[in-house]
Amino acid sequence: MSQTSLPPSFKNCATCAFWGGARTANPTRSLVVFESEQRGECLGGGFNRATMNPLASCSQWEKWSVLRD
Repeated sequence: MSQTSLPPSFKNCATCAFWGGARTANPTRSLVVFESEQRGECLGGGFNRATMNPLASCSQWEKWSVLRD
């Protein structure tokens, strides 16, 4: 598996408050870091209860609160 990192300006599951997959923020909280093959459950977003790829997106995206503005 390879690690991927994205800024909060990318509106996808990995940066979304509703995504339940494993991820971390870098020390400055400017990037989310995750395994590219990782999957996680959508917890109340547009695909509620579905298992989602971290690069998927929907219209109900909300920024993960761990990430700074």
